[in-house]
Amino acid sequence: MNEIFTLQKDNLFVVPVIHYNMETAAEVCRAFKAINPSCVAVELAETMELQLLHAASRLPDLSVIVAEKRNHESLYYLAEPCDASFEGLRLAIENQIPAHCIDLDVDYYPDLNVTLPDPYAIFKIGLKEYYLHYSKSIQKQREQRAIVDRNRELFMAKKLKELCLRYDRVLFIGGMFHIESILQYMEQNAFPKLTHARRDEVLVASLTETASREIMQEYGWISQHYETARKEFLSSSEKHFALDRQKLIYQLLKAAAHEYKKTTGNNFLSYHLKNTLKFARNYAAVTSRLLPDFFQLLSSAKGCVDHNYAYEVWKLATAYPFLKNAEGLEELPLTIEEIFGGSKKIQFHLKQPSRKQMLESFRKRDRSTIRLYPPGPFTICSHPPEDLIIEQFGDFLKKKGTQLLVEEAARTAPFSSSIEDGIDTRETIRHWSEKKLYVKVQGKPPGGVGSVVVIFDEDAPKEGELYQEKFPWYTTWIGEHNQESDMAFYATSMLDKVVGPGISRCEYGGFMMSYPPHRLRDVWTDSDYAGCANKAELLLVAAIDYALKPLVVYVASKPPRSFLKSFASRYGKKIVYIPIGQLSPVTLNRLRVFHVLDGKDRRDIAGEYIF
Repeated sequence: MNEIFTLQKDNLFVVPVIHYNMETAAEVCRAFKAINPSCVAVELAETMELQLLHAASRLPDLSVIVAEKRNHESLYYLAEPCDASFEGLRLAIENQIPAHCIDLDVDYYPDLNVTLPDPYAIFKIGLKEYYLHYSKSIQKQREQRAIVDRNRELFMAKKLKELCLRYDRVLFIGGMFHIESILQYMEQNAFPKLTHARRDEVLVASLTETASREIMQEYGWISQHYETARKEFLSSSEKHFALDRQKLIYQLLKAAAHEYKKTTGNNFLSYHLKNTLKFARNYAAVTSRLLPDFFQLLSSAKGCVDHNYAYEVWKLATAYPFLKNAEGLEELPLTIEEIFGGSKKIQFHLKQPSRKQMLESFRKRDRSTIRLYPPGPFTICSHPPEDLIIEQFGDFLKKKGTQLLVEEAARTAPFSSSIEDGIDTRETIRHWSEKKLYVKVQGKPPGGVGSVVVIFDEDAPKEGELYQEKFPWYTTWIGEHNQESDMAFYATSMLDKVVGPGISRCEYGGFMMSYPPHRLRDVWTDSDYAGCANKAELLLVAAIDYALKPLVVYVASKPPRSFLKSFASRYGKKIVYIPIGQLSPVTLNRLRVFHVLDGKDRRDIAGEYIF
């Protein structure tokens, strides 16, 4: 557990902070509880003290303080729970002690390009170590700071010196960039006369829900959990503010996965979360961060799952339940550009049926004549557009499986008379001392793919758990023509989701495709496969058995058992394993859902019920 850190000068206790950051806001809470100050001072404009205190008193509701610059442009202060300065004011109000805003109000402030280490490090190494490393790294920037910064620091040093004469214990909350200079200036006995920028009118306003989703610096998910942890911390005797940003991000992605499954009907498998976390970690690392920022998190969700999932992450992350506006203040529809001047944009292209399209299709039919019933067991057939998609996917897997073996068999050789498949630059450099060129020699293409197996969910019993079968329907379909494969699959029941007259929506647990068609028996009743451990293994054994070509492509979350590889080898076959996490989740979600029709005559109307 990290110790509470403050810089102390006589009866002055200083907490160096990063503005709009949860970790340093938590450090202010810890310091306040330990020091029990008689006065709080913060790095906010003195001219707006009344309005800033008003905004702090409204927390956790959001406020924006609006003033006008000399050139008639608007100046904004955003008051939110995770800002350390407003946390200081709020604590002073709650504990009924004096609070002072002691910064010089200026009209124009230069954009500082100060590189900050990821503030999440504060949670791991403590504020003290973080501040000491940061302070050393910006020494040159501090020496070259603008005159407006020096004036502000002189003004705050003077105010702090006055407060230290009036109060026993003064807690000052200031930006890390200025703290060291302020403490040095406090040694002076005389200070220049500095005047504030003129503010004719200062307004305290609230925000619309849309604006709050856009402009909160610590997005709503972080802020609302901070608010909960803050209450628990202040009402207990604990010294540690236990709020881990990394865990909050993990919980956000898990909660968004639950919403994603509800709104889309798609499954969210374990590798989706694993891939999203891994991508987000790597994205953060290339920008010298420990954890991803909000843009990186959304980009990771969008790239590793799909736009719908990224939207659910955004919707949950930016929701903020404390927008009450009980005082009836004016609600401003501000944008992030108005307050902070710039942003990164991300767009969501959601896959969902148009409500208007659905209503139109139902208007075209007499609702009184619609009778929803499941397909009969003896006349079922597939929906041709879905057949086309799954056959194309099967062709893609055959090419991918073949290419994997070609690459696996590739080798590098010294150049003799032919450059073969091109110069291998890496090997040539590695053997540069030999004065030889090395060339790539591709492996010989294997014989071809005879079967493809895709397992979305093994649906096997887990040790110590009551087994509930998720995919109780298993059957075999024969291709209708020579361009279709034979297929065996296990799926959800036809009775679960009836979407039209004789039309059911089902979901694959796994399927096997065998080429050429018109050869497949019902593998589910074949006694030769009775010894298979589960449905996934049965499909793989059948795929090996029926394959006329030497390769069987197997797509699943984990590789097949070595016994199955030996079984394939005994019959001159080879299993090519492709981890399902390497394939596009968008494509997999499209493939996984299919529709069953009660006879070929239903194909004429199926498009009106299938979206």
